[in-house]
Amino acid sequence: MPPPRLSEMALAAAPQAGTEETRAPREEPPAPSNLPTPASRLALHYELDAYYSNVGVDIALGDLAEPNGGYLEETEVYRRLFNDSFRPRLLLLEASVNPLPVLGTWYKREHPNGYEDYDLGSSGGNRFNFIDGVTAGFQEPWAISAFIGSSMKFSREGEDEKQGNRGYMGYLLSCGNQHIHNNVLIDDDWCELEWKLKGERTFREEELSWSFRVGLKEHGNPDIRDLFYLGLRRTNLSYTSALLSFLNNANVEFMAEFARDDGHLMRQQVIVGRNFPLPRYRIALALDLGVIYENSRKYTGRLADPDADEWTFVFRPNIKF
Repeated sequence: MPPPRLSEMALAAAPQAGTEETRAPREEPPAPSNLPTPASRLALHYELDAYYSNVGVDIALGDLAEPNGGYLEETEVYRRLFNDSFRPRLLLLEASVNPLPVLGTWYKREHPNGYEDYDLGSSGGNRFNFIDGVTAGFQEPWAISAFIGSSMKFSREGEDEKQGNRGYMGYLLSCGNQHIHNNVLIDDDWCELEWKLKGERTFREEELSWSFRVGLKEHGNPDIRDLFYLGLRRTNLSYTSALLSFLNNANVEFMAEFARDDGHLMRQQVIVGRNFPLPRYRIALALDLGVIYENSRKYTGRLADPDADEWTFVFRPNIKF
């Protein structure tokens, strides 16, 4: 038999089409790592409510995943957020609006006679206006904000993960260009800086939200006093706890403002309420009642009104889904 030609030898040595050697090399799966799963760099969030609605974006500042506090006790959540706040992991940008307070200013401006029809009591210093009572407690119609600090997500096995289930602690800068006083919009380029602990933890059988803050507020309008303040708010809705238990299904809100120049109390609000869950329909009726005191010296110049009511009664009915 004649020896094989060189061309035949080359053909025999060449890889045939479709063999392993001619296919694109396969990527090997990455080796397992003990590092936490990287956090999402960007996340959108929004909240719709009759008194406070917002939309914003969370920007992760590091590669570590958010800790999960879905099973932690409430006090342990606060402790861990505080410890992490010294190493900021999040930048949050947000735009917010207060729908019912804005609606109250519009109604008073466009229908002044109809607005006065909601006066209850005498026309003197003890007059109570029902619309004032429903919309009181919000001094700005809208705001833009930037937050930097720590964050924590809340999720549990067997329940859908909600984007709004987050806790935050850190520093918040907020600004706006209008102020609400007695349901009247006032031009005011205001800005405030505060340290804040805020969060919302919503699961199938329980909802909890909180806000604790201290801060400084600067008003561009020279007729409004600059302030420092402290406030707290905590609300709880439980479909399984006893209705009359002390902290479950209770709403508490406290706020105190002091003049920055002399430290005198300028404004204080105390509001308490209850949630009445209807487990069959997965909704709850809510009613908050309270009082707001406002020192007439908070407003000067063109905004001064010595006959203004110093006390406002708060009446906030709501439905929670």
